[in-house]
Formats: sequence, C-alpha cells, structure tokens
Amino acid sequence: MTTKLDSVADFGFADPENARNYAESGPADFVPGFSALHRTTAQLLSETAGSDGKVFVLGAGGGHELAAFSEAQPNWKLIAVDPAPEMLKQAKLKLGDAAKHIQWIEGFAHDAPAMRADAAACLLTLHVIPEDEIKIETLKQVRARIKPGGNFALVDNCIDMDSPDADRLLNRFVQFAVESGIPRAQVSEFREKLKEVRTTRSPEQEEQLLQAAGFEHIELYYVGLSWRGWIAKA
Repeated sequence: MTTKLDSVADFGFADPENARNYAESGPADFVPGFSALHRTTAQLLSETAGSDGKVFVLGAGGGHELAAFSEAQPNWKLIAVDPAPEMLKQAKLKLGDAAKHIQWIEGFAHDAPAMRADAAACLLTLHVIPEDEIKIETLKQVRARIKPGGNFALVDNCIDMDSPDADRLLNRFVQFAVESGIPRAQVSEFREKLKEVRTTRSPEQEEQLLQAAGFEHIELYYVGLSWRGWIAKA
C-alpha cells in the first residue's frame, strides 16, 4: 500500500535513460562545486563517523556521494537508500567492486532498518519530496537512525517559488547548467517542472524543517547559487 510518506515528485528517475544520465554526470552540470561539496561533506561526517563508522545515506541513487565517500573513507559502513530501482542499479554499476560492501535498500527513509548510524547524509534529495509534513517526517526518520550527537548533512535546492526572487534564482540555475553544456531547452523544461511541482523551499524554511525534525546546532557549510548545505546534530 502506498502512503503519503512513499511519495516524491516525478522528475523521471524511474526512466532507465534518465537514471543513466544522472549517474554519469548529471548533478555536476547543475550544482556548482559538486566535487568539493562531496569532499567537504565527507570531512564533516567523519567528525562523528571517524574512519570506520556507519553512515546512512538517503537518496543515494546514482551513486555520486557513495563513490566519493567510499574513496574518502574506504572503511565506512554505508547504508544506501533510494526509492528508484533504476537509480540504485546505476549506483551499483558506478561503485563497481565497492558495491558489495554497501547495504542497499530500495525504499524511503522509514524503510531503512532500525539503526544508530554515526552520521547521515541527504544530498540533492529533499526538494523532490512534497509537502512540509512529509519532509519533516522524512527528516525525523533519518534522525531516529543516527546516534545522539551524530552529524547529519543536508544539501538541497532552496527556492521559495512564492518569493519575488524565484524567477531570478531559477534563471541563474538554468544559466549555470547551460554553461556546463546542457541544452537550454532541456534545462528550461526542468525549470518549469520545478515551478510546477513547487516542492522546493527557501533556505530559511529548510532550517525550520531541520529544527522541526529535532536537529540542533545547524550550521551552513555550502552555498552554490540556490543550493545550500547544512551540517546539524541529531
């Protein structure tokens, strides 16, 4: 049975070709400093995960952060969760031999087993989840799977579509992707999809979501145009 918690906006991640394109290069063309973002995230997670801790990764399809984390901390025990089978398939292909050392879960945050991970991450994912109550419950499910005091990294596309700044921020999002080599028509279509689904939130609203889910000591560590990243304590 499908519940409200089992829902994300349809950005085509179930399509094999879209999943393959995402796994190959997709996010780097849309997210400034993509490689450095992964490097700094791994650094901050290691503050509580050490060199051999357990790290819960929500929205791990495509495998970009898993590959970066595995390279930075090869002894981490990674638990990878994503609801899209094609995205998980591509992640496993990207990881190669390292995939066998990762625990793979097809589903949502609440489908992950009960655990107390040393740290967790949700990168480029929360903005596809509809409705604040579902976002908050998702964050609560993640927090319940982190040891008290463990670090949690959240990186999201932060645009309030009701804000007078929305069009300016969306135009910058489009221009960065176009200058990265993505056809303007393709990016413009994605821009309109973002406006249609209205699942993104402003930076201030994102911090409120983290607070509502019980996270503390929320620190901004990444800014790239409309993208924001926070490290917080469970």
